[in-house]
Amino acid sequence: MTRSTLLPKTKSIFCNSCKRETNHICIADHYHVDQDDDIPEEGEVTGFRLLICAGCENGTLEEYFAIYPLDEDGEVLADTIEYEARYYPDRGYLQIETKQFKRLPPKLDGIYREVLRAFNNDMGVLCAIGIRALIEGIVADREIENGNLEKKIESLSGLLPKNIVSNLHSIRFMGNEAAHELSAPARDELRLAIEICEDLLNYLYDLDYKASSLTEVRNKRKKQTPNA
Repeated sequence: MTRSTLLPKTKSIFCNSCKRETNHICIADHYHVDQDDDIPEEGEVTGFRLLICAGCENGTLEEYFAIYPLDEDGEVLADTIEYEARYYPDRGYLQIETKQFKRLPPKLDGIYREVLRAFNNDMGVLCAIGIRALIEGIVADREIENGNLEKKIESLSGLLPKNIVSNLHSIRFMGNEAAHELSAPARDELRLAIEICEDLLNYLYDLDYKASSLTEVRNKRKKQTPNA
């Protein structure tokens, strides 16, 4: 049964297209009320709303659950007692956007993108295992082949500061727990581990390219303008 809820017709949520919070207008609402005989004064409302961004006009589906006070006839009264909502597609600020690395080997680039897909689709175990595989891929690309992953990470000491190398073991432990205990790390831990990997990829692969490009651009400019 389609009716009009007491939820506001306009609400501010993050817009994936505008990349910021914007006003969204509800143009359709479908819900039903379940009344518990033991608590006749409350009704559980489950519903869906179609919200349209007032800026770009892209749509978002809101699935919501609310508990409303009811009158003696079972009609919904004003203020909600409880309200929860989920949005489809997921809000972009909860996801990680793919970074572009110009000098990243294709195999590592593929693993990196799979890690982000796992994170953005809330597959924590796969994401953690993928992050560990990305570290494995980095040491393999550096032709560090002796020993297990622990020893391989230690071999990065010639390329990275020792404190960074020591902290990479936390990522190894996280991947091991996901693989052997089927335990997904907290989402904020995964996000931080991905950010560390992105910084690592930038340092090992792209930073030298960017520095060389800057030198090349400056040298060309000096040749074009000898007095500069």
